[in-house]
Amino acid sequence: MKNLFTFLILSIFITSCVTVNEGKKTYTAEELSEEQISKYNAKVEEDKRIVCRNEKPLGSNIAARKCYTVAELKKREENDKENLRRDQSKRIGRDNG
Repeated sequence: MKNLFTFLILSIFITSCVTVNEGKKTYTAEELSEEQISKYNAKVEEDKRIVCRNEKPLGSNIAARKCYTVAELKKREENDKENLRRDQSKRIGRDNG
């Protein structure tokens, strides 16, 4: 009886660790072809459209495909401009003083 109970507990534990994805595979934008991205972009609003680029990571000459949404690129551009303005205003303050 004790062995049966142990077996049941063990089998419940093992089956609880198994997850089922229901056959749905998720993809990153980098894994999609240009054609698939074009089809996706045709269905969504502008800020959700995907833009892919070949970018070289810092310290490497090997380009890697990176994909962003238009909204992410706009936000990144705004942050870069703000950081540039902040850095320039710090330099102007140092040069005058």
